[in-house]
Amino acid sequence: MNRMIYVLVLMTLTSQTAMARILISKDIYRKVPFSSQYSEDGALIRSVDFRSVNEMIPKLENKFKKELSGRELEDRNEAHITIITPPEGKTGFFPGSIGIDKVIPTNKLISKYKNILQDITFDIECVGMQKNSKGNIVFYLVVKSKQILDIRKEISNIVSVDPTIPFKPVDNYFPHITIGFVGGDVHGVSKGAETCVSDVTLN
Repeated sequence: MNRMIYVLVLMTLTSQTAMARILISKDIYRKVPFSSQYSEDGALIRSVDFRSVNEMIPKLENKFKKELSGRELEDRNEAHITIITPPEGKTGFFPGSIGIDKVIPTNKLISKYKNILQDITFDIECVGMQKNSKGNIVFYLVVKSKQILDIRKEISNIVSVDPTIPFKPVDNYFPHITIGFVGGDVHGVSKGAETCVSDVTLN
């Protein structure tokens, strides 16, 4: 009986070590100015405090030395949550693709939402990680926000007048904040809670 309790405690401690928490500054929730960065690619973003996100890089490099094989994480020199992705927003982003801009041009989409995007609230669930066969590794904060989904649903209603636009407000949409990567980002994969590799604590 005592041995079983010992094993259970050991398993719990091992699990807690594997998912040791990463500290994040509470300033990640402070309000920052709106940015139209990436709008030329059809994207709509909610900017986030970059310093708070960037401060996590050395912590992740230390925690995931084995996965990174000594490589340093690169950053984008800014941080954001993508509300509308480039493939969703821009017609022709991929050959033959049809985007939201077929009904509402990106500049009009930005004008419609820029005054409210920075007031959107969100919750951080964890640090997620994805990798691919090329050796690319990316770390990001998995985000949850009802307000973001509400905006995407509203945009979906706007563009529903054209059934050729394949925009889906919820399907395969994984709001996140990219922290850093090696070899390039990893696209076309889930960045949801099932990819969590570390818990987070606000500091």
